[in-house]
Amino acid sequence: MEIGVFRDWRGGKQRIATLSREGGVGSERFQYCQAFVEHGGLGVSEMLPLSSEPYDSQAVAPFFQGLLPEGEVVARIAQTGQIPRNDWFALIGMLGCESIGALTFATGQLSNEYAVGYYEPVKYEETRALRERPSAAAAYIASSTRLSLSGAQSKVAWTLPEGLLPEQASFDDWLVPHDGAASTHIIKISRNGEEELAANELACSLLAGSCGIDTVSIFEIPQIPGAIAVERYDRVWTDSKDGRVVSRAHQEDFCQALGLAPFYKYQPEGVEADYIEMAGDLLNEAAVFPARDRVEFAKRLVFNYVIGNSDAHLKNSSLLYNEDWTSRSLAPLYDVTCVPLSTYSTRMPFDIGSHRELNEIDEHDIFKICLSADAPMDAFDVVAAEVVQGFESPRLLPCSEAAETMVSRILENSKPRLMVLKRYLESAE
Repeated sequence: MEIGVFRDWRGGKQRIATLSREGGVGSERFQYCQAFVEHGGLGVSEMLPLSSEPYDSQAVAPFFQGLLPEGEVVARIAQTGQIPRNDWFALIGMLGCESIGALTFATGQLSNEYAVGYYEPVKYEETRALRERPSAAAAYIASSTRLSLSGAQSKVAWTLPEGLLPEQASFDDWLVPHDGAASTHIIKISRNGEEELAANELACSLLAGSCGIDTVSIFEIPQIPGAIAVERYDRVWTDSKDGRVVSRAHQEDFCQALGLAPFYKYQPEGVEADYIEMAGDLLNEAAVFPARDRVEFAKRLVFNYVIGNSDAHLKNSSLLYNEDWTSRSLAPLYDVTCVPLSTYSTRMPFDIGSHRELNEIDEHDIFKICLSADAPMDAFDVVAAEVVQGFESPRLLPCSEAAETMVSRILENSKPRLMVLKRYLESAE
């Protein structure tokens, strides 16, 4: 079986590689098209640079596994398609029309042509199903639209016309992409009893912006209580022969770029590894401005600590490619929540200095963030002070009363951790 691998390019599609399987699971191969290799630039992953030689399954599995949903969502999709949930090749063939990054996949269509897809209006009954049965509904929508969004959370991808913000749109403006059409927003609809998580994520994004961190834009959807629309930074409007279209920009998360399977996004118990150092080394090797991005990454670690984002794992940091696929830089911050205000674990995804439990991290651990990320101390102290200022004197974009209330709750919850950061800065003087 063969799967054609395409990228969005210059307002159209370009065939760049073939995924194939000659036997059972583990026999997969990934082969770049020779014309793509000769064109030069970057491959689809830091771990898969351009080469005329094929890559085997062990080399490519982490990257493609990283494009797939996780947890209950992928289990339901696999059941629907009668596919083993560990068969990433079959799942990519089933789902890979609208995933993270610039790639789309086609089975049985291995020429250089590729359908551009189409859009349909969002149906009210689909939204109701997402609210009542989020995992089952997300799995059904993913299967029917060939949607593949990584992560364990229930979510879908919709599109708005160019220039129209979610808070200004009517429900009828939202469109569902099919057969290769690209989305503009990821929609997260909270399950019953967890409606506050949407306001939590929105408030965290506002506070990140207050700290001077490049963060995804998040909007409330007035017609859907408990829902937020996350504007996709890996989607841009471009010109094509058919007019303005949504085009995909490429990215890969840190797990993919490090060649780690998705379950390694959290540091395994008993494994002695410095995940922060690994990320810093990755930025040294892959980022076009490594020193700048190491400092920014360290700043985000400090922010995640203060705000209580104990789910800031390796898949929640990414490298974003430029338009020409010749350089990469740290992508905007995304998926941030104040976890202590939820029922979920406050154990950090990896060691922060000598500690992992959120309330045990101290000023010595903050200093170790600087060392592990290989950030110059003077630059690190500047960005740490920016985080303090962003919390103590927040400058927020206009938002709803519910979001403002959530910001106040997060600021109150963050006070003990902010004091730790201030003690670090006092000791650094």
